[in-house]
Parts: sequence; structure tokens; C-alpha cells
Amino acid sequence: MKLVQAFCASLMGATLLSGTAGLAAELKIGVVGPLTGPAATSGIAMRDAYQFVVDAVNADGGIDLNGEKTTVTLIFEDSASRPEMGVSAAQKLLTRDNVDLLIGDMFASSVTIALMDVAASYGKFVMSGQPVSSEIARKVESDPVRFANFWKSSWNSDAYAKAVFEAVEGLMAAGKFEPGDKKIAFIFEDTDYGKSNTEYAVPLFKEAGWTEAGHEAVPLGHSDFYPQLSKLRADRPDVVVSIFTSVNSGVALTRQIKETGLDSLHVAIYYPLRPEFHEGVGADSEGMLWTPMLYDPVNNERHKALFDLMGAKGIAATGDHAQGYCQMAMLVDNLKRAGTHEPAKLSEAFATTDFPCYTGRFVYDTANHTPKIGADFLPVAVAQIQDGVSKAVWPPSAATAEFK
Repeated sequence: MKLVQAFCASLMGATLLSGTAGLAAELKIGVVGPLTGPAATSGIAMRDAYQFVVDAVNADGGIDLNGEKTTVTLIFEDSASRPEMGVSAAQKLLTRDNVDLLIGDMFASSVTIALMDVAASYGKFVMSGQPVSSEIARKVESDPVRFANFWKSSWNSDAYAKAVFEAVEGLMAAGKFEPGDKKIAFIFEDTDYGKSNTEYAVPLFKEAGWTEAGHEAVPLGHSDFYPQLSKLRADRPDVVVSIFTSVNSGVALTRQIKETGLDSLHVAIYYPLRPEFHEGVGADSEGMLWTPMLYDPVNNERHKALFDLMGAKGIAATGDHAQGYCQMAMLVDNLKRAGTHEPAKLSEAFATTDFPCYTGRFVYDTANHTPKIGADFLPVAVAQIQDGVSKAVWPPSAATAEFK
């Protein structure tokens, strides 16, 4: 953590005077993400975290690039989580705004997949934010020359599938959860994110002797789950896995599970990391499991340090802020090490990344340009909601509480 402490000290220890002296160049970074639409809350949090880092970098005098002190300017464009809007936004940034490098999408995998080919044709360095779809990594592996200068900032979607599978099987092995017929059901949004997570989870459970009792895809932002739950009540699955980026969908499903009396272990992917989920669902979420618990400022001292850091600037940091902060901090560190935004040299810096941050340590799998996961890298913890508070219960190395 010494590296991240030093990095943060340089961010927060600057003065406005030192930040404006002798600056001779500007690095323009275009950022595409959902600033409206169902994922706008996450997109706005990511935007604010990116800007937080850049403001501090500029206040500290900028970055030395190509022998010049260089300020960083972020130009944001809205994708609304729609691929066609994301592509249009990327084209504007790359042509009209003539940005030096691109971040896209901040959140939606489907948008990232759509703009990868467009961005590659402009010969600029491109980084994605939270998108985890394994299809992104597959595109890189399938054409390493075309996508030599594209890098992900989040792991692949199979990480969530493994986390859910290992948590359920691990709790069973420990005698803490006893399923009946080992039946599992999936309810997921019909997006690349929802589909890819389900795609990887299903075979893991089937190979372990589980039977799939339901496979329900719903539109992004869907809120009426009574038809799906009616079928599930008849099938009586032991575990229900839900996957949404829309918090409204997660709130609706969790409430309706409680209302209909479905007696299954509910395991959620993504949406409970949003504070508005807990505000909206109340006690109906008690006992459910969820992943990824990337940020726990109550029980994790490192996470609390980031919460305090951003809180000093009036930002109540969430998991989205934490990811945004560390992604931009990692990009800035690699720009400093490369000494240029030239795509090939910046990619060389990414290939040798070893950057510890509040959410974990960034080290890349250079075959698919994706950060590694695990206790020594970026951990993917599973939490349980106990007495209204989320506490990590799996894996044991990350646990702050016992499963109830």
C-alpha cells in the first residue's frame, strides 16, 4: 500500500499555485458513459471519481509527457447505455474533439463491444471502465494486432460466476447451507452483462450436479417479476441468481420475492453494491447474498481511507466511485511511467502494470488485456445482508462475518 499512499499524497498535497505554473501542453481524454438512462447513477459516480483524480493531478502540476508539463482535460459524452449512442459519442470525441485517448464505455459492456472496432480505426489508445463481458476479452484475443492498444479496467464476467458458484458450494461444504434437490434458477437482464454472467455460471453449477429450474431473461429496467416468480414457486429452486445493472429491477425483484414468499437463497450480482438499492428495498433484502463486494468503508480500513479522502471534497463515495478512482489513478500512473500518450508505448506500460489501489492490485493478463482477480490482485468477495448491513462472508480470506 506504500505506492498508493504515495500516489494519494501527491494528489492531495498539491497547491493551486504549483498546478498552474509552467504548464505548456494539454492531454485530452474522451470519456463515454451513461449519464442518463437506467445506469446513470453509476455513470455519474464514475464521472465524478475520474474528475476527482484529474483535478488533483492538475493541481499537482500535471503529468510529464514528452518532456513537457501537461494538464489533463476530460471530455464526457453520454451513451445512455445504448450501443448506437456510444458509437456516435466516440466518433464525436475522436473527430470533432480530437481527443488523445478514449475511455469507453465507463459502464456498459454492450457499448464497449460496439465502439471497440470504431475506436481501433482511429489508432488511439482505448480503455474501458467497469465493463466485464468476456466477449470484450475474446475480441482482444481474436485480433491482438487490431486491439493491441485496447485495455480493460475490470475483470471478465466469469469472475462473478466463479464467485457465486464457489460461495454456494463452499457454504454447502462447510455445512452452512443445505439445498434440497440442488435446483438453481437465473433471472437476468437481456444485456451482454446479464447474458455473459449467466453463460458462465450455468455450466459451473451443472457440472457440480445442479439442475437449472429457470432461465428468465428480462428487458433492461424491467420491474414486473410476478410471472417469473409464479413459475419459480412451482419449480421450487434452492437458489435464485439475479443479475441486473438497473437498481430499480433489483429493488422490484427483491420486494416481490419477499411478497410472494419464494423460499430460495437469493444471490444477486451487481445491483446491491448501489446504496440506493438498500434504501429502496429495506428489510426485504435480509439474508440475501450478493457480489461483487468491492467496497466496504465500514469494515475495511483501506476503503474507509478512500471514503474519507473523497469525503473531504464533499463526495460520499460508493463502490462506483471507488472503481472510478482506482481506474483513473492507474491510468495516470501508466501515463507517467510511459512518459507519453503514444498508444504503443502506453500499452507497454499497461502490460507491466503493478498498481496497488484501495480496491486491490492491478496486474494484467497480457493475453486478453484484462486485470487479474484473486486475493493477491482484485478480490471478488460475496457478501450477505445481515441486520441491514452488508458483510463479506466469502471467501474466508475476505470474510468479515459468518454466513447466517
